[in-house]
Amino acid sequence: MKSLTEREEEVMNFFWENGILSVRDVVALHDEPRPSRTTVATFVKFLEEKGYLDHKVENKGFVYFPIIERDDYCGHNLRSVISRYFDNSIHNVVNFLIKNEECSDVEVKELISQVSDKRR
Repeated sequence: MKSLTEREEEVMNFFWENGILSVRDVVALHDEPRPSRTTVATFVKFLEEKGYLDHKVENKGFVYFPIIERDDYCGHNLRSVISRYFDNSIHNVVNFLIKNEECSDVEVKELISQVSDKRR
């Protein structure tokens, strides 16, 4: 799975949240100031080339739809971060979060409970 730039991911989120869209639809979904149609079309083209979107003809124009699910993309990115920065160890991830106070005591207890429940 090829990685996405921040802007590509932003455009891809519109498809994950809304399904089938035209370039014009994506432009309309952006907050003001909206990007140009050409800019969005370029990002859509990149996303299609990277294998995230496909298209079909509808009403004499193209509409695009996601062919990679958001969960698959997120899982791939998470595995990549764990591999690159945490020596492929979930233990190292959790340890990092606890040491850097990214997790509250309540969240840590919930994690422990989830792990215990899963092992039963």
